[in-house]
Amino acid sequence: MHEMMDFQLWKQRRKEMLREVERNRRAKALRAARKRGAGRRSALVWEMKRQAGGLLKLLRRTLRKAGY
Repeated sequence: MHEMMDFQLWKQRRKEMLREVERNRRAKALRAARKRGAGRRSALVWEMKRQAGGLLKLLRRTLRKAGY
């Protein structure tokens, strides 16, 4: 009788471990996806700021030539 209970406990523990492993794998994948998204987002922001800086420089130069 005890052997049967031990086997059921072992099977239950194994299922719990598999669920925990799957949950950890999903959490890790989600964190990695956030990091990748943040990296792309920061690169986009940097590029937009670079382009805006070039436009501001051009505008200042044009205004200086016009006498403002």
